[in-house]
Amino acid sequence: MTATQSDVLQIALAVLLLIFCSYAGGRVHQWYRQSFERDLAFREGYQQASHTLFPLASRSLHGRAHTPEARVPDQASRLTPGPRPPA
Repeated sequence: MTATQSDVLQIALAVLLLIFCSYAGGRVHQWYRQSFERDLAFREGYQQASHTLFPLASRSLHGRAHTPEARVPDQASRLTPGPRPPA
């Protein structure tokens, strides 16, 4: 096989190779960046949820242990109408 003698063809192939390598590098960078941001968002969301739900759960358990007779009325008793005032 003989090397091509055309300088224009060699330059065009070098430019195409450079474009392809740049594109591939950009895609790898984008994948890495999105992966990092997704991991960071997951960690922040997990942290926020644990800070929100843990006090809520401990408060409801704490309230049940000390006041068993203080019950929330069920849905039916809240919806039944009471006596109407005279018109």
